[in-house]
Amino acid sequence: MAVNRTIPWAGAERRLEQRSWHGPERRRGDVGSAAAPAATSMLPRAGAVIAAAVVAGVVFAAMEMVLVAVVQGKPFWAPLHMIAAIGLGREGVLPPPAALDTGVAAVAVGVHLVLSLLYAAVLGAVLVNLRRSSAWWIGLLFGIALYYVNFYGFTAQFPWFAEARGWIGFVSHAVFGLLLGTVYRGIDKRER
Repeated sequence: MAVNRTIPWAGAERRLEQRSWHGPERRRGDVGSAAAPAATSMLPRAGAVIAAAVVAGVVFAAMEMVLVAVVQGKPFWAPLHMIAAIGLGREGVLPPPAALDTGVAAVAVGVHLVLSLLYAAVLGAVLVNLRRSSAWWIGLLFGIALYYVNFYGFTAQFPWFAEARGWIGFVSHAVFGLLLGTVYRGIDKRER
């Protein structure tokens, strides 16, 4: 049914004609249904969350390990021991020994991956309803906020993180958030 735009209909006939329109809204199912939902919030995509968590988590861990070794002269695996102590407790894990303990490293990787997935899911839930172009700076701010939460908020429970405060942790967390947001929105391209 064609719409004659010269007739100023305002009654039921015009509403019926509008409902039977065959444009993109009709194909999506938005027109013609009395209970068409308004903008619905979308959940983050699991694949994008996992990919972003793995990429950002690996880069974060590598940055921390290299910078701690090169700048501070501590063992390369020192950050792994600090992370593993979250799950294993401080005794026997800190300070890091002279040699890498593979069991402690495995626990650290597991704890770090779980935290990265949790953080990616939170950031993904925020980003899914925003423009893709804002993902990088929202991720950057998210990473900076994580630094303060981890190194100032959680130190009541995990006091050994207080000694790791500084620019290395700050920059690593900022890069983590930046990558988390960018990779997530690079994969999940849905726009609201």
